[in-house]
Amino acid sequence: MNRTFWATLVTLLLSTGQPLALDITSLAPIRGTPGTLVAIDGGPFSSKTQPFLGEHYVEPRIVQDNHLEFTVPLLPPGNYLLTVQDNAATAGQSFQFEVMAPTPQVSSLNPHTIDICQIDAQAEIQVNGRNFLPGAEILVNNKLIPGHVINATTLEAHLPEFQQSGVYGVMVRNPDGAISLPYSLSVNSTPEIFSVERGADFVTYYEIIIHGKNFLFNSIMVLQESESGSANRTYQQLSFVPRSDAPAEGDGRTIAPQSDRLIFVDCQTLIYQRHPYSFQNKELGLQIFNPDGGSTDLYYVSLP
Repeated sequence: MNRTFWATLVTLLLSTGQPLALDITSLAPIRGTPGTLVAIDGGPFSSKTQPFLGEHYVEPRIVQDNHLEFTVPLLPPGNYLLTVQDNAATAGQSFQFEVMAPTPQVSSLNPHTIDICQIDAQAEIQVNGRNFLPGAEILVNNKLIPGHVINATTLEAHLPEFQQSGVYGVMVRNPDGAISLPYSLSVNSTPEIFSVERGADFVTYYEIIIHGKNFLFNSIMVLQESESGSANRTYQQLSFVPRSDAPAEGDGRTIAPQSDRLIFVDCQTLIYQRHPYSFQNKELGLQIFNPDGGSTDLYYVSLP
């Protein structure tokens, strides 16, 4: 008889719209950085349910009868009391949630590959990602480089001079010490010839100007030269001479007869001083080799 009475009473309460108590049974996780997805179990929840972190309302992403999810907003690090309200009802339980300092994340670099040859001293790199705080710093292989924060997703920095090719790790460090995982920056030292042009003419020789990239002060050039009227080729290897040591026309110094030489101007320009046995055009093949083993493709040109 008593069982029937209580069952009837519960049915009457439900039918008259008596609200059920609002509960929070679990919270996971209990700490996280802004952007972390947090799940609340309990209920009953509805479209009018409102979670709060301290005094900050947090809009829920998913609301089910006994499950609710929200994303941690951008709040200062610290402990916040998490509560849930639904109309005038407030959950009897509350939890402490710790908002942690955001960890910076690097998603891309622009450029992500650079040449070891840098003529422009103001060349910059742009670091893209998220959670970059004011005062964030850029590290390349754990070494700080000058830069500045554009906004929470973009930083810019001056590129350092790289002495060796390879892959370097770029990281962002926030003022609180939180640091991103490294993102790969490739430094390329492979030389490449873009163009070859005939330069100044002198009595016994003329200049061939070689334009390209990643030429080093100790690069060498190998010359392939076809014999006139023959399929045979001769090969000549030329080492560089510094530009300051190359005699200029009329400066009182002389060049040994038929002494070809390669002059390093900068990492984008080489000058080949050529003493041809004949000033009749022929096919020449030029190839530049760097000390680290990198080399250009053969570049063919028709010159004396």
